[in-house]
Amino acid sequence: MLPIVSVISLILLAGTNVHAVTPAAISGDYVEVRSNLVYTCGCLFSGEQVTSGREAILAWAVRDGEYDGESLAGVKAVAIVKGPENLGFPQSARRSVVFVHAARQQAQNAMVAMLREYYGHVIGEVLSVEAVPISLDRDGERVTVNVRGLSRLVVRPSRLPQDAHPGSFLWYEPFIPVVESSLATAEYAKFSGPHFNHRWWVADSGITGYLGVFHLPR
Repeated sequence: MLPIVSVISLILLAGTNVHAVTPAAISGDYVEVRSNLVYTCGCLFSGEQVTSGREAILAWAVRDGEYDGESLAGVKAVAIVKGPENLGFPQSARRSVVFVHAARQQAQNAMVAMLREYYGHVIGEVLSVEAVPISLDRDGERVTVNVRGLSRLVVRPSRLPQDAHPGSFLWYEPFIPVVESSLATAEYAKFSGPHFNHRWWVADSGITGYLGVFHLPR
């Protein structure tokens, strides 16, 4: 029989080892922009519900964390999502192309696997994954996301009531759970890739999405 002191030492050692291999939570910045207004008046909402909102650009920039043993710190990803109807409908079919900026192939693979596991219902069928330089820059409140040669977003926190139409309401929640979130006014949104045989851009300011922080406990 082991002495009591030895048993206690083994328990403490086991606890230390478990703590050491526990993966860190995954967290970082999140930007969402849709091709429809998420906060607007009832008339515009009704019209856009059937004519718009079939495209979205979603961006993740990981600050900390790991997935499947691979560090994701500094990895960025942008999903271009397209559907045949408004993506705000819960059962709307959707397809996406995913762009990833990572220093290592293993980190790219881990980022895509993480997106599929936690946000597969949001990005839908992934048509392709491509390694592309991505930047997310802040200038005061303004956030600019660039996917080199393919997509560009310029957003800022919305200012109410100035940015909204009279009689506006919130019609759409963010696609994913976020903390520290705010409505986002997109000053510019563009996708010019060939992937869907469909390009779009918006240069009129509107409350079309969200800025926030995503957090996935592991």
